[in-house]
Amino acid sequence: MQFSVMGTPLPREWLGLQQFPAATQTKLFELLGKLKQENVNTLTIVVMGKGGVGKSSTINSLIGEQVVRVTAFQSEGLRPVMVSRSWAGFTLNVIDTPGLVEAGYVNHQALELIKGFLLNKTIDVLLYVDRLDVYRVDNLDKQIIRAITNSFGKEIWRKSLLVLTHAQLCPPDGLNYDVFSSKRSEGVLKAIRMGARIRKMDLEVCILFQVYLCGRHVGLPE
Repeated sequence: MQFSVMGTPLPREWLGLQQFPAATQTKLFELLGKLKQENVNTLTIVVMGKGGVGKSSTINSLIGEQVVRVTAFQSEGLRPVMVSRSWAGFTLNVIDTPGLVEAGYVNHQALELIKGFLLNKTIDVLLYVDRLDVYRVDNLDKQIIRAITNSFGKEIWRKSLLVLTHAQLCPPDGLNYDVFSSKRSEGVLKAIRMGARIRKMDLEVCILFQVYLCGRHVGLPE
């Protein structure tokens, strides 16, 4: 383990970068270069969503190694956990959080734990994770979004990315894949806008698709 002069543990080197496709590495290095030009040397990402939607696998994708254990037979961690990696003077912090649903209701205790964990931390990006292969947005989804908004303010959504996992599905009713994914993402974005009370023109959320093939995680497309 590496230590700083004051004895504080330093982040491990971000070796997982070398596991990404060449084109992805090039884009990342360009982004890191731009951030350093702007004197930004730290990026902190918090990952939220219901349990079982793929938050931990998304974090493993970002880091490029298995830093969070993923198994269908193990419950999620009960407390937030931060994983940090460094590269050429830049530090990436990714925060895994408990699922926001318990017994069919919003888990307000989990939100309080997350809020306490994030106290005094600057959050640069929220990754809101859901599944692509869920065909509708229900009232519970809207309650989750309202609860996040009430806990962190609507501004949290202005720095958010929507991540839709399990993107290998075959769309129902013979729908074109692009049409289905567009409808699914727009449904979630509409719920975010309504829950956070943000006008459509004021919310620009990028959408990422995380793909699983034959049960094996293959990462985020470029």
